[in-house]
Amino acid sequence: MTPVEYAREVLGLRLWSRQEEILRAAYEHPRVAVRSGHKIGKSTSAVALGLWFTSDPERRPGARVVMTSSSARQVRTILWRELRRLYRPMKDRIGGELHKVPDAGLVWDDGREILGFSTDEPEKMAGVSGAHVLFIVDEASGVPEEIFEAIEGNRAGGARLVLFSNPTRTSGTFFDAFNSKRQFWRGIRVSSEEAAAVTPPIPGLATQAWVDEKAKEWGRESPIFQVRCGGNFPEQGERAVVALAAVEAARERFDAREGPATDPLEVGVDPARFGDDETIVTLRRGYSAKQQPVPNGDGPDTAGSVLELVHNARRGKEPARIKVDVIGVGASVYDALRRTAPEGVEVVAVNVAERALDEERYAKLRDQLWFGLRDWIRDGGELPDDGKLEAELLAPEYSFDARGRYVVESKDVTKAKLGRSPDRADSLALSVFSPPAAPPREPSRGADDVTESDRWGNAAGRGW
Repeated sequence: MTPVEYAREVLGLRLWSRQEEILRAAYEHPRVAVRSGHKIGKSTSAVALGLWFTSDPERRPGARVVMTSSSARQVRTILWRELRRLYRPMKDRIGGELHKVPDAGLVWDDGREILGFSTDEPEKMAGVSGAHVLFIVDEASGVPEEIFEAIEGNRAGGARLVLFSNPTRTSGTFFDAFNSKRQFWRGIRVSSEEAAAVTPPIPGLATQAWVDEKAKEWGRESPIFQVRCGGNFPEQGERAVVALAAVEAARERFDAREGPATDPLEVGVDPARFGDDETIVTLRRGYSAKQQPVPNGDGPDTAGSVLELVHNARRGKEPARIKVDVIGVGASVYDALRRTAPEGVEVVAVNVAERALDEERYAKLRDQLWFGLRDWIRDGGELPDDGKLEAELLAPEYSFDARGRYVVESKDVTKAKLGRSPDRADSLALSVFSPPAAPPREPSRGADDVTESDRWGNAAGRGW
């Protein structure tokens, strides 16, 4: 029985054409790599393949399947959950005993088993051996190379290997399977748009409404749309400020909890007034950041919304620092915040068109903010699953001026790429920025009277 026949006749699945192609390829080839967009049925295909491989003890006695992914959470909440879903209705026909914990596995008395391991356990991969072994690796683009090295050692005995992933990285084993080593692999690409076109629709596959939404939200030519919908490796320019791989890693690290109590509250405010631009407030502690849009309005109204968010986020009367983009309507927001901020809340004006604090490396302050944001993401920053924010982070590219300093493309260029202002990324960059301390609050002046001293304080500062 082939994997396609097994999926239909034993598991009762309705497969679409590209799922059938994946299962046939895994039946015919020892190494298969599938790059895809979201919601094309890859988890169902992976689990169906594992169940088929262990289904025939006469042809494959003692068959062993190892399923792994880029994180233990992915193994537990995606692969193992899908295994439970397909197994339970057919338990009597499939046999074996399914455990809740992936590394305890689905096991049969005759030695057959399906196991789930996380990728931080390469020694477990190295310990898997036998005449009939299948490795299934989900989100393979993010799996460390030592895992593939451990798997490769087992392939000497005939083990088979199937990789599934959004193609997020342009290096490593998964990338090589479609490029420098493609002659050794059966490579398959499946887009979300293909899945959305299946008629009649299959529940759980991508919908056309979702694809259209993401095309509008991310931009059809953006790296994130090409990866998550098109199943294409990113054609991000070599001079992108923020790399897609760094953004993907930051999203994987995201934890909804706030940062440690020892981390101060840093707030970035990117004000807008009219049109499609958003007023975004970012509340950050260390590597943990949360974003909240607030209604567009005049200076006092926006300042009131910001202070309400800060009040709810502060721990008692701890110090907090609010950094406001003062270009345009931001000047009046800053002025209102300076008048009304409670004790312990410092308000700092930031004009990104001014000179950088580090004039040796950056032409303007905006350039310094963006590269500081890049470093924060790279060094451990956590990003929520927010497609708008990710598209904004990935859009800007940099060049160099005559003095060899970094210059990030203008905001107008970025807006033209996105079809909107990068408000979320700008707000996050402000929250990460570390300017010199502001001077003590003085009696309020008009927004037009904001001075250089107001913006940067009277003492020198270290910037990033």
